[in-house]
Amino acid sequence: MYPFTLTGHTSRLYEKTIPRLGVGLLYNPSLELYLDSQPSCCDYVEIIPDMFWSDLGNGHPHRFEEIDSWMAVLQKLADSYPLTAHNISYSLGSAGVFDMAYLRKMEEWHQRYSFVWHSDHLSFVKVHDENGQEHNAGMAVPVPYDYEVLDMIDGRINAISRSIRAPFLVENNVCFIDLPDQELSETAFLNELSKDTSCGLLLDIHNVYTNAVNHGFDARSFITGLDLDKVVEIHIAGGNEMAGMYTDSHAGPCPEAVWELLEYTLPLVPNLCGITFEFHESYFHLLQFEGVTRELNRAKAVWNQYHI
Repeated sequence: MYPFTLTGHTSRLYEKTIPRLGVGLLYNPSLELYLDSQPSCCDYVEIIPDMFWSDLGNGHPHRFEEIDSWMAVLQKLADSYPLTAHNISYSLGSAGVFDMAYLRKMEEWHQRYSFVWHSDHLSFVKVHDENGQEHNAGMAVPVPYDYEVLDMIDGRINAISRSIRAPFLVENNVCFIDLPDQELSETAFLNELSKDTSCGLLLDIHNVYTNAVNHGFDARSFITGLDLDKVVEIHIAGGNEMAGMYTDSHAGPCPEAVWELLEYTLPLVPNLCGITFEFHESYFHLLQFEGVTRELNRAKAVWNQYHI
């Protein structure tokens, strides 16, 4: 364990002790039988909470309708592993509106499941029309890296940290287009965010690799430009090419270049608590049980080399 000292312009100073978990697996429906048959394959399981309920929309008296069959799976996971939460609907970058009902739901779930940490992306998925109706963009849309957006997201992260005592992490995003006239680079934005608020960083190495391939920058320079003391979790994944772009599709095994970046990064992140392998269930046929085990074991070997 290590004490994670967090400060922010909420004028608070406190410590959170985060256990070093090891190597984890992001849960998807293809993994239930795998985890039943190989319970010691990973050290923790990360879940996407939004998978376990139906969101009936703002204003509905019982908005988050938990799905019984999925809740049974979640309870089985909670009984067997430490859990972390990887959210997709805080929508930190949504202009003008922050979903407090979603935050209250997550506060309730943290009380139930005691997530070791939780996270979301430096992006937004929720957009609102002129009548205030909410729509889902269907993907994590990157935010402009400017000071006005930084101030807005600062306030939202501080609201999350006031409500939920588990450490909150922000993940670097994938961006398929260059937004013009930005005031900050992505690394500078993330560094300012973690300095101004109580958040840590979730460094998604495959996202860095994806952006480096598509935009022609050096992935190692991006990584060393971050405040690496703030990195608590790393994600690794695979991807594939589509319409001339390399995509963060979580398609099967990690590319060799991602493993090389992981080995480069691990000596530089002294406060790392977990490496999470993620893949989409539609690509399970590229892995099968043996492939999942192979990816986890390779991640464990790198973890043990630097962080045992």
